[in-house]
Amino acid sequence: MKKQWIENIIAGSYAVALHIILVVLLFMGFDSASETVVMPAAVDIVQATVIDEQQVLDDISDRKDRIEEQKTAETARLEAIKQKEAEAKAEKEKAALEREKEKLRIEQEKQRKLDQERENKIAEQKKRDEEVKRKVEAEKARLAEEKRQVEEKKAAELKKQKEQEAQKQKAEEAKKLKAEKDRKAAEEKKRQAAEKQRLADEEKRKKAEADRLLQESLATEEREREERRISGVVNQHMGMIRQRIKRYWSEPGNATKGMQCTLRVSLLPGGDVRQVTVVKSSGNAIFDRTAESAVYKAAPWPQPSDPKAAAALRDFTFVFNPK
Repeated sequence: MKKQWIENIIAGSYAVALHIILVVLLFMGFDSASETVVMPAAVDIVQATVIDEQQVLDDISDRKDRIEEQKTAETARLEAIKQKEAEAKAEKEKAALEREKEKLRIEQEKQRKLDQERENKIAEQKKRDEEVKRKVEAEKARLAEEKRQVEEKKAAELKKQKEQEAQKQKAEEAKKLKAEKDRKAAEEKKRQAAEKQRLADEEKRKKAEADRLLQESLATEEREREERRISGVVNQHMGMIRQRIKRYWSEPGNATKGMQCTLRVSLLPGGDVRQVTVVKSSGNAIFDRTAESAVYKAAPWPQPSDPKAAAALRDFTFVFNPK
């Protein structure tokens, strides 16, 4: 494509040069005619110019043909070079392939020999292993026979020893049976004596327990009787105390029937009031205060002559219900 472009430029240059020559010749012809007008000569010049242009075109065509021929020849030469290079490359690759094949064959042969040597070694090792195994089996058989003989001897000795031990054990068992029989007899005698002592102790314990229960029962009866007596004295004095408190009680204006409160009273030994506490309120604070005040006003309270009843009245709780 580049060569074609160059050829077109050359052809165009020739054409431009040819036109320039023709123009120059025409001017030159006009100058000659101003001096001497000879028409036939001008016609010859034009004719000669036309002939020269045709010749130039022919020369250009010939040159173009020669260039095409050279181009064709160069292309053929390059193709021949490429062909030779391809053939040389193919020969080189073929030679390389042959070398690789030879190298592979040598490696395979080498590997085959190594495999054969390894197989021979394995076979020899296997043969040696079998020989060792045979010897080991023979040694095992010999040792097994020796072991059997030793075991038979040991079994005979063990049997004899067991028979001796059985006889000894039988004698020891007879001795143990006699000792066990004697021991059981002694234990039975001891047990009977212990049982006799236990029964005697149990009888003694039962008698002591019966005496204790009787004493406790008598004491309980006595205590209950004393408590009833003290309770009677206390209740009698409580009645007197309630009546005394009612006399000193100032009824509040908002008191209602059934109103009551629970008071706890602590007295001093002489009957004076130490403390009065409302344990359960009536719900009316004024009623509760008047009840507390009546307790204080009723002091000193009469005390029972019985010390136990007087002690019971030192700290007591009662319900104040004046109506």
